[in-house]
Amino acid sequence: MKYYLFLIFGVAAFFLGACQENEEFVYHSSDHIYFHFTDLDASKITHSFAYAPDAVEDTIFIPVRISGNRTGYSRQFKLGVVAGETTALPEKHYQPLADFYEIAADSGTLNVPVIIYNKDPEMDDSTFMLTLTLLPTADFQVGLTYPAKACISFSNRLEQPDWWMYWMANLGTYSRVKHQLFLISSGTDELADMSKPDAYMQIPKTLFHLDQYKAFLNDPFGWVEKQEEYALTPAGDDNYHFYLKSAPEKVTLMKKDPASGIWRFIDENGQFIS
Repeated sequence: MKYYLFLIFGVAAFFLGACQENEEFVYHSSDHIYFHFTDLDASKITHSFAYAPDAVEDTIFIPVRISGNRTGYSRQFKLGVVAGETTALPEKHYQPLADFYEIAADSGTLNVPVIIYNKDPEMDDSTFMLTLTLLPTADFQVGLTYPAKACISFSNRLEQPDWWMYWMANLGTYSRVKHQLFLISSGTDELADMSKPDAYMQIPKTLFHLDQYKAFLNDPFGWVEKQEEYALTPAGDDNYHFYLKSAPEKVTLMKKDPASGIWRFIDENGQFIS
């Protein structure tokens, strides 16, 4: 009996000692911050200003999350630009990044606002890249980042949409300038795609938007009088410049068609738009 009691007390002492010893080896980990995209493809963000021709800037939100404990006080993290993978220029193409960004107290996530600009005429023909990465601070490490980068590509380029071919009798041959003028004046960014089964239901709406576009082309001076944000100003040699007042550096040329005596816009190929 004494042997069994001794054995029981010995086993209990062993487990008690083991528990006490484990308490001395509590695992601690520094908090990390990382880009919280759903998958790797989501970290590659593509943006075109072409579908919002009045916009001179836009905001792209980059999601970040912490790996570790939330705290009762705010903490700072830092974003950096990957120079070798960035063609966009600060001030010209995007608002310079802040020195630090802040995770609020008791929070574990943040959507970081990155402001991109639509001020450079080269964006009509070129796509610019802004590649970001996370940098360590006194509050956070970045060893767990995946993906390691967030890439924003942006431009003001337009490409021929699928629906254009069905309305060429009204719109004519595609050009980017014509497409841009359509977006500005029609009140829509798409017309009925006749390849779809229910497209016929969209025909009345499509015809309305085409009429809006044609009214603009037929009387651009009258249209501008009703649109305070746009201007048509003389540019010499009997030419005019059409532009958004908040972006006067981005102009569309308009001149008189000698064959008809009607004022017409000029597209990127030097052709009259009608």
